[in-house]
Amino acid sequence: MLTRMVLAFITSMFTGITLRTPASAWLAVGVTGMLGWGASEAVGSRHVPELFTAVTAAFVVGTIGEIMARIQKHPVTVYIVSGIIPLVPGITAYNSMLEFLQKDFNQGLFLAFRAFLVATYLAAGLAVAPLIVRSTRSLFSRRRKKIDN
Repeated sequence: MLTRMVLAFITSMFTGITLRTPASAWLAVGVTGMLGWGASEAVGSRHVPELFTAVTAAFVVGTIGEIMARIQKHPVTVYIVSGIIPLVPGITAYNSMLEFLQKDFNQGLFLAFRAFLVATYLAAGLAVAPLIVRSTRSLFSRRRKKIDN
C-alpha cells in the first residue's frame, strides 16, 4: 500500500507540473493525490461497494484541496484536478474499449457504464466537499464571533 501511495503522490505531483501549477503547490498537490488514493485503498479494503469508495476518496481530495487552497492562497482547482487523477477509472475505460474491439459488446457496455458511474461518483464527492468545508468554516467563524463578544 505504501508503494502505491508514493506512486499516487508522484502521479499527482507530475500531473500538477504538467498542468503548470505554481511550484509552491507541487508538494501539496502530491499529498492531496496521495491521501485521496490512501482513502480509496483504506475504504476499498473493507469490502464496500466501489462507488462508495470513489465518493469517499473524492471527498477526501476535495476537502484537502479546499484546505490547501486556503492555506497556500491558490485556486482549489490547482489541488483537486491533479489530486483526482490517480482515482480516475482509466483502466476500466480502456478495458471497455478493448471488449468492444473484440466484439464482446455486453461486457464492453458493462465496463463503460461502470467507468461512467465511478467518474460520476468522483464528481459528486468533489462537489460535496466544498459545501461541507465552507459550512463548517462559517460555523466556526460564528462561534468565534460569539466568544469575542
